[in-house]
Amino acid sequence: MTLSTSSSDTRVNHTSPDDPRRVKERRKMALKTVLFGGSALLAGMLVVNIGVSKIREAFPNPFSLQRIETSAAALDSALALPADSSDSIVYVFGSSLIEFGFSPEIFDERLKSKGVNATSFNFGYGNADPSIHERFARRFEQEYEDAPGIVDLVIYEFSPFQATTTRAAQTGQLNHAANAILGDWRDFLEVAKSDHEEAIALFNTRYIRNGVPAEAVTNLLATPIRDMQRIQSEANASDIEPMGTLGWDLYNMLMAEWPQAHPPGGWYVENRGGLPPTASPEALDLADKVMTKMQHPTRMEASRQQRLACCDMEDLNIDPELLQNFITAIKHAQKVAKRVDLLLMPRNQDIIHLSAQGKANLKEAVATIQRETGVRLVDLSVEPYFSVTDYFDADHLTLFKGRRKLSELLADVYAEQGDLPK
Repeated sequence: MTLSTSSSDTRVNHTSPDDPRRVKERRKMALKTVLFGGSALLAGMLVVNIGVSKIREAFPNPFSLQRIETSAAALDSALALPADSSDSIVYVFGSSLIEFGFSPEIFDERLKSKGVNATSFNFGYGNADPSIHERFARRFEQEYEDAPGIVDLVIYEFSPFQATTTRAAQTGQLNHAANAILGDWRDFLEVAKSDHEEAIALFNTRYIRNGVPAEAVTNLLATPIRDMQRIQSEANASDIEPMGTLGWDLYNMLMAEWPQAHPPGGWYVENRGGLPPTASPEALDLADKVMTKMQHPTRMEASRQQRLACCDMEDLNIDPELLQNFITAIKHAQKVAKRVDLLLMPRNQDIIHLSAQGKANLKEAVATIQRETGVRLVDLSVEPYFSVTDYFDADHLTLFKGRRKLSELLADVYAEQGDLPK
């Protein structure tokens, strides 16, 4: 008997990885994995963004970024003003000393009473050093590169303690976040040419994590620890009356009276970036009580010591690189504004006492800035005198009385000069 096998036998080895049915199954599994993983990622992003939004609504500037981000988004405000307006358009840039200490409404009102028409804006923000000011000013330049001269005057406040070698040792903590929120996809592509991992991280922070990097979350989580340290320090001081809930009581009262100031810590269109200039009699009375408690010598000395530790506020040993960052920021602004002036804010002379070296360092830093940029100096640091009662800590003016005093004084300076650009 002859046995034979047909050449048409097409039996398939289903254990082979190349088996069509196994390949099809693997594709189905891969597709399900991608769909499931993508859905989980999107759900996670949604949860994170909802959580971030809730935290931003509940607390003032919880991630130390909100004010910078919202200020940058409002830089185009001058473009929305009537083209035929006779007002001088004034942008005030600077630190938290400007954010809390300058009122556009009070400044404009004071100028108008002296026959000068202006529309001003507050673009101050805290938790930043000159390297971030440089990025912010670059964003300003980009915003107006096709419409130079719309902004008549930029008043650029210089906080010398933000440019010290002591501060330089701590700088960079917000650099990644600032790059993310002040840049856009074009900037990220430029970064990708030299560091693709950082470019991906910037894109992730800006577009996926709602502008909040991991470092900012860590900063938020550390807040209760810092608060406990402050509370314990006050408890150990026998001569100081506890604040209790007064601070939060004032905060909650103002938030109820200022519906436009939400989320707290942002840039508010209604007040052109400043805080509302006034409040109810009850809130003003409570503010006086809170400010008086904060002006206690023990609290003021604690604030002074913190500034010495973080920023070398009395010796002012200036870091050349940070100073150059600030000079570059001014140059960015000069490219699109008609004029840029340099401002030194009033110093709390009852608490902060510059050493002889500090005075010399400040004088040299200002001279360097003026030499390289040609800016005019408005120096309010010593004259007229601001007392401790004008401040709620070592360097920030009180929310109402101190802010009004500075805003009116600055308006008086420009009214007397009589050459506000237009």
